[in-house]
Amino acid sequence: MILIKTYIEQLPPALEESASLDGAGYLTCFFKIVLPLCKPIIATVVVFVAVGQWNSWFDNHIYTRANENLTTLQYLLYNYLNEAQRLAEQLKNASSGADMTQAMASLPIFALYPFMQKYFSKGIMVGAVKG
Repeated sequence: MILIKTYIEQLPPALEESASLDGAGYLTCFFKIVLPLCKPIIATVVVFVAVGQWNSWFDNHIYTRANENLTTLQYLLYNYLNEAQRLAEQLKNASSGADMTQAMASLPIFALYPFMQKYFSKGIMVGAVKG
């Protein structure tokens, strides 16, 4: 929320002022001017939340200990990674299966990032323009 609030505060107040002079209300200014300009920061927050949710194996570890049938994909990958590392240590070969498991666990995030890349580059360019 702080990231979005800071981003909105750095927008030029002249945009809202000109819209209000044209007769736009507060909600119209927000939905037609401010929100479309916030696409880069919203995309950034979406990626942060997606990565955080994808890595949230610990919630499943705590809340579903009693029933092993209620596991999430993240928790299964975590268990698989731990087992692969344990076996690799036993075989004295640290790169046997752990590297492949880590790559598979990161695949959804790698698939999401290219779709959000255009918003990141727009956000960088907006910050570089002097008004």
